[in-house]
Amino acid sequence: MEYLFLYLLLPFFILWCINEKIGLQLGIVVLITIWSIFIYRHLDLNIPGGMDISWVIIAVIFCGYLFLRGKIEALLVMGGYRAGMISGAAVSFLMILYIPNEEVLLTGGTMLGICAGYCLNKRYVGFKNAVSFNKTGILKYLFLFVRFLLGITGFAAIILVIGKFIPLESENINLYRFIHFALGGLWVSAAAPWIFVNLRLAGKEENE
Repeated sequence: MEYLFLYLLLPFFILWCINEKIGLQLGIVVLITIWSIFIYRHLDLNIPGGMDISWVIIAVIFCGYLFLRGKIEALLVMGGYRAGMISGAAVSFLMILYIPNEEVLLTGGTMLGICAGYCLNKRYVGFKNAVSFNKTGILKYLFLFVRFLLGITGFAAIILVIGKFIPLESENINLYRFIHFALGGLWVSAAAPWIFVNLRLAGKEENE
């Protein structure tokens, strides 16, 4: 299952090194896309001509994101960080409601963690890529590389190492997996940015 996180490398890179808002949005789009494809395959729907519906799902979700992006952002700004936390939790739990298997728990748990972490970052950390941290030239790119390396190393440690301690025979295996993936998402959008700021690898803005 860990290979699925490869699809999130680009959103993670953008969140940590280019623009945290766009990175978050693309991460959510990728998670919803993966979830939708899993649901489609679980339902075993047949498309005439044997067409692979995956590309259609990707196109529909991406177009929906482009159309609704501004409206969703406006609602979240109006509601504040609490609205963001509640919205992320609601979407996450709806994602795992139908078939709580490992694939769905991966997308739902990561969704919860990344959304909650982003709200915590906005409220308490203040990490923002648009803020200059007084580095130019090759030194700037070195700092960005170190950011990404730290971020992805921490994320891999959470997913690979903590996953080894999950009791596979437990009756609560689905809950453990959900929490496990949520911790990964929380690292991406809250813990890693907090480390970047405190190690002076990134700038900080005043909390909104």
